[in-house]
Formats: sequence, C-alpha cells, structure tokens
Amino acid sequence: MIQITGYILTLLYVCNLFFPALFRTLPSEIPALAGHAAFGIFALLLARGARRTTNHFLYFLRLITAAFATGLVTFLADRFAHVYFPEHLSLITYATSIALIAGLSMITGCSQDLVMQAMTADNAERLDSSREDDDPSEEKSPQFGIPVQPLRYRMRPVMGIVAGILTIGVTLFSTLFFRFSHGLYGQAFIVLAFIAFRETPNPHEKTTPPSVRLIALRRRMERTLFEDTLAFRRALLILSALTLVFSLLSQLPGVPTRFMTLDMAGCLIALPLAFFLPEFKDAPSTARRRMTYSVLPASCTVLFVIRLLIESP
Repeated sequence: MIQITGYILTLLYVCNLFFPALFRTLPSEIPALAGHAAFGIFALLLARGARRTTNHFLYFLRLITAAFATGLVTFLADRFAHVYFPEHLSLITYATSIALIAGLSMITGCSQDLVMQAMTADNAERLDSSREDDDPSEEKSPQFGIPVQPLRYRMRPVMGIVAGILTIGVTLFSTLFFRFSHGLYGQAFIVLAFIAFRETPNPHEKTTPPSVRLIALRRRMERTLFEDTLAFRRALLILSALTLVFSLLSQLPGVPTRFMTLDMAGCLIALPLAFFLPEFKDAPSTARRRMTYSVLPASCTVLFVIRLLIESP
C-alpha cells in the first residue's frame, strides 16, 4: 500500500504540472505537498531497499537509466509543450544518494581496515596472504550496511578512502551544480533514513512479558516499512532534526534558495504514512521490478502525448 500511495501522490503532482487548469480549484500547496510526500515515501523505500539489496551497483544503474529516460521526456515536454518543472530529476537524487552511501561505506570500512592493520600488522599480513587465492566474487564488506565496492573487488585501505572521498565530492558537486530535485536536503534525507533502518539487535527481548496491545502493535509494525517501533522513532527523530536544521540554515542571509525551501518539509508526511500503511514483503518479480522503474517515465510520456494532442490545432 505504501508504494501505491507513492504512485498516486506522484501522479497527482505530475498531472498538475501538465494540466494546471484542471487543478485551479485546489490550493497550489496541495499538489506541491503531494510531490514532496511522494519524494519522502520513495526515499524511505530506497533507504530500506539499500539495506536489503545484494547488488547496489545494479540498483544505481537502474535508477540512473530511469532518471535519464524521465529527463528526456521532461526536456521534450518543456521544449514542445512548455511544461514547467520546478523540481528536476528526482530519480537522479535517489541514484546520487546510493553513490553517497557507497562513498561513506568506503571511508568507514577502509578506515577500520587501517586501524586493524596498525594494531595487528602481522595477523593482517597472514590474513591477506591467505585470501589471495580466494574467489573475489565471494568477498563482501558489511561496513555501513552495504558492500564497499560495487563489483566486490578488493581495494587497499588508502585507495578505498581516496575513492570514497572522491565519490562523495563528485556526488555533492553534481547535486549543487545541476540543482537536482530536493538538493542536499534530499540526499541527507535518504542517507539518514538509511542509518535509521539499521538492524535492531533483539528489539523484542524484554524481562517482562509484553501486553496484548503491545503484541498487536508489533505484529502490525512487522507488516510496515519500519518493522519495529524503534526504527520508526529513530527515523522520526533524525529526519525531523534534519528538516529543522535545514529550515534554519535556509533562513540565513546569503544562503541560496535551492539549499531548501520550506515546503520541502512535506517530505516528513511520508513518515506517518509509512507507519500506518503496510508494505509489500514478498520479493519483487522481474516484471514488478521493471514496472517500478518505468512508472515515472511512462506516466510522463503518456501525459506529454495527451498534452500535445490537446494543444494541436
């Protein structure tokens, strides 16, 4: 249900862009909030998916492919149908957030490797020599919750730290320079949601037996995106603090307006929606996965064609 809600809110937002005359009776804030809420929903889904997927590089490539397809349609709509898009390429924001998480993973994982090598140099040498003949496709670093390298090849710690810093730098620069949707706030929203979704060790283990109401709440939470109340409280606290900090910083003199607009706080609407609405728990089939990435470009294409047909003499 949470995915379907995100699609409905996205469709409302996009329809308002292509056919604003149909929404003149609605306050302009409603479609805008729908768009921000949809961004927040898919940001939470992306953060949860980054915890579950086994191939983050493929995850990144799918998002980039869908982003370029959507960008092509929006460019043609702007060029030939004069459709104005206040937010550009939200899918690239999602993709760059995956790259940002990968860069942080490289830095944290390789930094810990350096510490381990400094503390036990001899043991580290024997460990590296014993792994020289291992299959590199089976090696995986769990630091920061995801594999450090997309292709899972081994990398020296110093090179990994440098690669992580370069990845983060390129990601942040591209976001600021090209002004992708939701900017730095959107990237930080996804990264902090990813941190909030970290595994909780034995969340239900208590000395006293739980009440019937608590058992019912836990069973309902297991069907949602958060899976337990602790993950929801973490996400609510961290993302609310992030929104407050960015809102205050955006009010400082000299701060560019693309840093954050106040209506971007509508992304927080995704939190109560994700708390109450269930999530699809089954592993997605190939057809459903393709549909997930093609919904936005396909919807924009259909609306663009309809707009051209309406405006044609």
